[in-house]
Amino acid sequence: MTDREVLTGPDAHGSSHLTTEGKDTRRTTSSRNAISPASGLIGYPSAPSVAQVGNCTVIAVAQRDSSLMFYWQPIGSEQWNPEQVAGPGTTYVTPSVAQVGDSTVIAATGTDSSLLFYWQPIGSEQWNPEQVAGPGTTFGKPSVAQVGNSTVIAAKGPENSLLFYWQPIGSEQWNPEQVAGPGTCGSEPSVAQVGDSTVIAVALPDGSLMFYWQPIGSEQWNPEQVAGPGTTYVTPSVAQVGDFTVIAARGQEGSLLFYLQRIGSKQWSPGYEIAGSFTVFYPPSVAQVANSAAIAVTGPDGLLFYSQSPDSGAWSQEEVAAADVSFTQPSVAQVGNSVVIAAQGPSNSVRFWWKPIDSRQWAFEQVVFPS
Repeated sequence: MTDREVLTGPDAHGSSHLTTEGKDTRRTTSSRNAISPASGLIGYPSAPSVAQVGNCTVIAVAQRDSSLMFYWQPIGSEQWNPEQVAGPGTTYVTPSVAQVGDSTVIAATGTDSSLLFYWQPIGSEQWNPEQVAGPGTTFGKPSVAQVGNSTVIAAKGPENSLLFYWQPIGSEQWNPEQVAGPGTCGSEPSVAQVGDSTVIAVALPDGSLMFYWQPIGSEQWNPEQVAGPGTTYVTPSVAQVGDFTVIAARGQEGSLLFYLQRIGSKQWSPGYEIAGSFTVFYPPSVAQVANSAAIAVTGPDGLLFYSQSPDSGAWSQEEVAAADVSFTQPSVAQVGNSVVIAAQGPSNSVRFWWKPIDSRQWAFEQVVFPS
């Protein structure tokens, strides 16, 4: 298998309401615009963040009144259950949700540019707030994940610096680190665990794509340039897929680019163009689904899903939703035996699509109706 081919590896994570074990038994139902500039991607409208937590699909999203909402649905159910995590006037732009240990965790930027963190043990209905960093420290969407036995958050800091925070599971102490200094962070970052390291992908102000990695237990950040100036202008998305680190990014003129690096190597593949110019509006979302890399994007052709064959390395495209409905940046994950996508629709609505991994038939659910 070459580095242009792929990919086998780990599952998605999950945490909040623990339900009885069950199989995925839900029913299967189911004009070109100018590419929007990167400057329009920081701020409202908020996009949702989706993940598996325990035996549930979970979604976190900021509302128009700057409240933070959480929705959960047991695998196999059709019922979405809402919870308010934080009230009006608390939350700015898109939050990030994940499972860490036995809890659901959400990282969000406050309306005063503080960095906020909320956690809820699986099976509980109580949300617990923490301030990770004070006012004036955080700009745009943070990214949260579990790495080793810690919660980690990457965020864009003052003067376009790249900041990182970590907290051992069970601790109340947040530990800050500066990954890169002022003028180094041109987009919001994306953080994940890959192998035995924390990894962060971010676009620089000059449009280059940077990658930073730190072995678990180390304090040393190691920078690598994935792609040069003028290649990447909005938030990339990073994940582990099989034995590779993978990054999906929106390229110049709205193309969809894909980069990969075998774990343990320092060689990045040249950017593979999955979709050409004028196909992508917002930053893509990448995840491992079964043994494949999976990417969700929105553009003038609607909400699209790309997956890569683990045998041939070839990419296939599926239309999830048509272009006659407006969407924000989507979020993709594996939940149980399904691939799921969440995105925001018109009038602050939240929309959800899912399909069994081996199917090409997408089912649609309205999580939040238009307001």
